[in-house]
Amino acid sequence: MKHTRPRSADLGGLHLATAGSGFGQGWLGYSGDMQTRFAELLTSMYTETSNVVNERDAEFAPTDLPAETRTRLIHSLDSWNFEPHKLPDEEALACTMMLFEALFRIEHMQDSLGLSLKDQIYPLIHHLRRIYRWENTYHNFEHALDVLQCTYIFLRSAGMVPSVSILLDEDPQSSWTSQRQFDSGPLMTCLGLKEIFVVYIVAIGHDVAHPGFTNLFMKNAETPLSMVYDGKSALEQMHCSLLLKVMRHYGLGPLLDDTSSGTQCVKKLLSETVLATDMSVHGAFMKNFKSLIDDDLAEPTREGRIGKEGEGQLWRRQVLLCEALMKCADISNPFRPYHVSQHWAAALMGEWTSQAMLEKCMDLPTTVQCSGDPLSEANGQVFFIDTFAKPLLELVVEAVPGEY
Repeated sequence: MKHTRPRSADLGGLHLATAGSGFGQGWLGYSGDMQTRFAELLTSMYTETSNVVNERDAEFAPTDLPAETRTRLIHSLDSWNFEPHKLPDEEALACTMMLFEALFRIEHMQDSLGLSLKDQIYPLIHHLRRIYRWENTYHNFEHALDVLQCTYIFLRSAGMVPSVSILLDEDPQSSWTSQRQFDSGPLMTCLGLKEIFVVYIVAIGHDVAHPGFTNLFMKNAETPLSMVYDGKSALEQMHCSLLLKVMRHYGLGPLLDDTSSGTQCVKKLLSETVLATDMSVHGAFMKNFKSLIDDDLAEPTREGRIGKEGEGQLWRRQVLLCEALMKCADISNPFRPYHVSQHWAAALMGEWTSQAMLEKCMDLPTTVQCSGDPLSEANGQVFFIDTFAKPLLELVVEAVPGEY
């Protein structure tokens, strides 16, 4: 059952930046500097979101699905026509868990992470799902599942993760091993088990507690969240803070902080990947990723790269590839079959229409397109595809030729 929560222009996780040892006043701050015309709604929303974030789902147990339902969902997860928005709540949650279940069939994955699928990952997913806002027509849990499934398709096609159909194997202990040796040359091989897990976690948690408004709206409305982060990727920083906090709830702290592999910690990789989903930094990402491709062409072998820049080059490759995968998955809707793409375009337009109406009510600059003009909507889609989606996908294909 979907539990609705009040809508406001700001929500989620601001206490992480303002509470300060319990002396802060959440979204409203402790002085007039943080007051907004949404004070009452913000107070209610702050309390609601804070309670959900701080609760534990230790007693959570996955719903037992009939065998035929589980089989149907497994087959749907292997399809590029996947439509999570058409699934009942319990099936959407089950699909998410099955993707992680298949991930944990990779040999040594569980030992490498030191995590329990049943006792930690499943409750974590359920908890994140509760923080996503059902009122949003686009930035909701179904979008997160869509991004996760797309990420899975990319990695499966590259031979980095098993097909989810492995779950149909009669032996529940069967495992899978990639035929691709770690850091053996091709860019995709720079991802180890922990990096692949990070991409999965980011996919399902990258928009947690999204308010259904854009960063630019938050900045123009002078919402507390935007003020705390100085208008710089405020939503993404909030998503990241909440995701990290919930992960620590379930004992993932040691994994987040581990630096034993000789590279930066998992927390750093996760943070960089979430922040890359802010489209305002898209241009900088494209420039950095293109530079990585050019460097790889100049030093095509692992030995050449290690000799030139050491382990720092491996970290750079891992970060930029994780960011590329997440960005591609996050804006993959235009790549899907038309009927699927059409749903997501309409869903996003629904959020934008609500924002445009609020901007008009608040006498704020209009920053998004309002629905009502089919030709303008179509032109907007063409512009987005030509300017962002298509160049990004082409660059990723150039970076990992023959992978997909």
